[in-house]
Amino acid sequence: MRIKALVINLLFWVPMIVMAQSRQPVPDTSAKKLIIIDHFGKLIEDREGIESVKWISEGLQLRIDSTNIYADSAVIFAENRVYAYGNVVIQQGDSLHVFTDTLFYFKDTDIAELKGEVVLEQVTRQLWTKDLTYHLGERYGEYHNGGTLIDGEMQVTSKQGIYQAREEKVVFKDSVVVLDPKFNIAADSMTYLAGASKVLFTGPTNIYTKAAKIYCESGFYDLNSEMAEFNRNAQYAGDQKKATADTIRYFSKEGEVTMNGSVHVEEKSRKIDGESLRYLENTGETWIKGNPAFFIDSTRKIHSLEIFYNEKTNTVSTKGAGEIIDGPQILNYDEFDYDQLTGVGHASGNVTWRDTSKNVGIISQHIDTQQKSSMLVYGEPRPRFFTIFESDTLFIAADTLNMWTLKDTVNSKDSIQMMRAYHDVRIFKSNMQGTADSLVFQGQDSLFTFYGQPVLWSDTTQFSADTIEMHLRNNQIKDIILNRKAMIVSEEFGTYYDQIKGKRIVADFDSSKIKQMWVTGNAESIYYTKDDQSAFIGVNQTICSKMFFEFNEGQIHLLKYYGDNSSTMLPMSDADHDKMRLEGFQWRADERPHNVNDLLK
Repeated sequence: MRIKALVINLLFWVPMIVMAQSRQPVPDTSAKKLIIIDHFGKLIEDREGIESVKWISEGLQLRIDSTNIYADSAVIFAENRVYAYGNVVIQQGDSLHVFTDTLFYFKDTDIAELKGEVVLEQVTRQLWTKDLTYHLGERYGEYHNGGTLIDGEMQVTSKQGIYQAREEKVVFKDSVVVLDPKFNIAADSMTYLAGASKVLFTGPTNIYTKAAKIYCESGFYDLNSEMAEFNRNAQYAGDQKKATADTIRYFSKEGEVTMNGSVHVEEKSRKIDGESLRYLENTGETWIKGNPAFFIDSTRKIHSLEIFYNEKTNTVSTKGAGEIIDGPQILNYDEFDYDQLTGVGHASGNVTWRDTSKNVGIISQHIDTQQKSSMLVYGEPRPRFFTIFESDTLFIAADTLNMWTLKDTVNSKDSIQMMRAYHDVRIFKSNMQGTADSLVFQGQDSLFTFYGQPVLWSDTTQFSADTIEMHLRNNQIKDIILNRKAMIVSEEFGTYYDQIKGKRIVADFDSSKIKQMWVTGNAESIYYTKDDQSAFIGVNQTICSKMFFEFNEGQIHLLKYYGDNSSTMLPMSDADHDKMRLEGFQWRADERPHNVNDLLK
């Protein structure tokens, strides 16, 4: 018996020495605690030196404060150490039980070392381990050689852990693995708040679901609400989608994802960057905010303060100043809505559109688009179209601009760009200005056609007709054609006006200068002749069926009349200059725009 008692004593002292080396000193609570034997089957008392030894067998129940210990057998040394073995059970309250093969209890530290098959049960949870250091008074246990927690369908394993029964909290450390029907987790460390059904991620963590993999270094998952938050280097990968952010939150029941801080998402052909993002799984809606936020897909690049995108309906809208880059086309705006399914879009507020491949653009307050094939431009101040040719910019303003694309019936691969400007059309270029009620531009032929009392000015010359056509070639004026009631008026001096009139006038240009001109159909002219010193000689008035003019440096070099003609020449002193006017003469200089701002008045 003495030899057995000595062996058991050694079993006590070895763990105590190890504990003394690995733990901070624990206050002595032995004066407050008593080891009370409530029940025993058989008891033998002995002494080992100055220590008393009690041998208990055939079942026993011990009580230490509010803790009950049950076992088949036990040895109590000096009323401060207990060795219990065989079906050992620790009971604290109604909901906490610890089952083990062997127990070593130290009254001085109020710690029990549990060996063998150790199972801690609390409510629905079970902690399984081979070795557990259990602090009876503080009600927490530590394991360092591997343990497994089972709570319902969730199972957690780790090399080390601390189970805090009073707080219903478990801290897992080193090689943490979580298995659950909804997710799996691999982590360096993790905390489980069992009472609150919440998992805390406290280190590098990988979460695996059927659809995705998530990485974070901090965060939590609420098992009740199924809401998760991932912080510190948060990353998501799955379903052809990758995402990173400072914080990612997932609301499973609501099917909602939010991201905050340095948001970056890649999905198929789409890329998103911003400061925050909200995504709804059921509707496919995404809200992105940034300064600015970016949205890029296979056809365009968008940046704005706020971007809305619906992946199911392919609709896009924005708030705040933004930009869309679609190939050579660039659209800037304050707000934008676009339905990719129908192709209908609306840009508003300080809108500019540019096509860098064609050197054209629009400035407006509103632009409506349809299937990338048409554009309606309107708003106040009046919209302006601009194009660059002759190393200069031509501006066209009107109440409304309408642009659209037609398929070429001859070559199906080509398309024809069309534009219509209507109501109070005004144009300005440094060397040409004009007004009309409406205008049509045909891109294939580079043809501008002016309608509704149109008039053009170039230097001191005014062109007017029922309709005016202006062809461009190589970004220069090729010709100007005046149809019906065609008239050209040039201001010479004061009330002196050179005038040419006919049913049709065709003026050909070269390097932006008029080279020759044909006047057909009831041609008439009033022309002030000059001598070599540019002094006025007289006034020539001619009527014929057709006229031809050839110019050199802007001056008439050759003049021909065709068909029956009548011509009179009056000296300057005999001419009534105020009455030297062809029928239909109207000098409209007061309508002439003098700068770009005049287009908006």
